[in-house]
Amino acid sequence: MHILLAILGVVTVLALWYHRIRMISSAARGSYRAARTLAGRRVDKRTPPKHDGTRLGSVTDPRQAAVIMMLQIAGPDGVLSDRQDAAIRDEIKAHFGYSEMDAEDLMAKAGWAVRNAPPPQKVMARMSDVVIHSPGMGPKEFDDLCAMLENIAVTDGRANSNQRDLIQIWRRKAGLN
Repeated sequence: MHILLAILGVVTVLALWYHRIRMISSAARGSYRAARTLAGRRVDKRTPPKHDGTRLGSVTDPRQAAVIMMLQIAGPDGVLSDRQDAAIRDEIKAHFGYSEMDAEDLMAKAGWAVRNAPPPQKVMARMSDVVIHSPGMGPKEFDDLCAMLENIAVTDGRANSNQRDLIQIWRRKAGLN
């Protein structure tokens, strides 16, 4: 009887190890297939990810949207003066409570999102929607963002008509007029 019990114990242990080895090999096969799929994909860095057809479709954070709006005010072509760059960082640190490194990171993410973006008017409208529809946003935050945009517009002197038009898009969307 005890010999039969020992044989049953050995068979059970072998069956358990066989099952575990099959699970591990199945997981390894799945990982291998995923890696081959990713490696076989053609990566075209010129084509933005598809959400709404632009990189802007992936923006859901109202702070990132606000920085994108400030970048559009400062230089819709992506070229910022040193004063504009510093002013945007100062606004981020003052209003969002970010450190210098966090502000740098947020600006980099925002800069990536507006690469190959549509015209600034469309960017402002899209980012305005992100800010307005974010939870916890209200009239005070809308006014603060408007002040931030106006501060960036006058960093290098007087705001030009294009900058005023972009700010007006935000004011209309936010109901500040």
